[in-house]
Amino acid sequence: MTIFTLRFFLFVILPLLFAVAQIWLDKSTDSRERRLEVVLIYLFSLSVAGSGIGNFFAHFFLADTVAESIGWPVGSPFQLEIAFANLAIGILGILSVSRRDGAREATVIAVTIFSLGATVVHLMDIAATGNLAPGNSLQNIINILRPALLIFFLAASRRADKAPDSEVGTVRFELWHQPRASAAGVLTAVVATGFGLGFAIQQPVLGSLLGILVGALIVYFIISRANNR
Repeated sequence: MTIFTLRFFLFVILPLLFAVAQIWLDKSTDSRERRLEVVLIYLFSLSVAGSGIGNFFAHFFLADTVAESIGWPVGSPFQLEIAFANLAIGILGILSVSRRDGAREATVIAVTIFSLGATVVHLMDIAATGNLAPGNSLQNIINILRPALLIFFLAASRRADKAPDSEVGTVRFELWHQPRASAAGVLTAVVATGFGLGFAIQQPVLGSLLGILVGALIVYFIISRANNR
């Protein structure tokens, strides 16, 4: 499995899988607002925060490896600037998991501009040089899908919030929301740690799978405990 395929799974597919599993298994996720919120929680945590912070470490500590995967020259100080840009987006993702105000729109705008801008640069490079390295070509799939999913589900969530019978903003909704946001945050930390440790020992797939398994057990424990209160 290539690193691109693994990253695509972790930061695009996995958030949706966890959201579907939670909607199916967690009987308290019984309204449109809650179902949409679950999807957004995992998108902001895994797809935005996890990807952003992971890319920060990659561009900061593995700059030459990343440059080679893109097919660009190594040793450029611009890698450090890109690292901190990713870190900023990752932190916005963390904040957006628990906050339901305009911070989410701001995060989606930042992700969209950064992702689509990067895609334009990659496509220009492909047109000029024919460089089809995975980091210069396949990466654009993630760059397009991630903001598209965020925009779609955030817009749907805002429409559901405005429904006359919406429970959003009530104490009941907040009590439901808090443990699930916390669980998603822990999951992201565990999965990212598993991926990082696995990459360090040249077993990124194994490390990621262990991270997913441990993270899933923690999510199950947190949500089950919240439902039993």
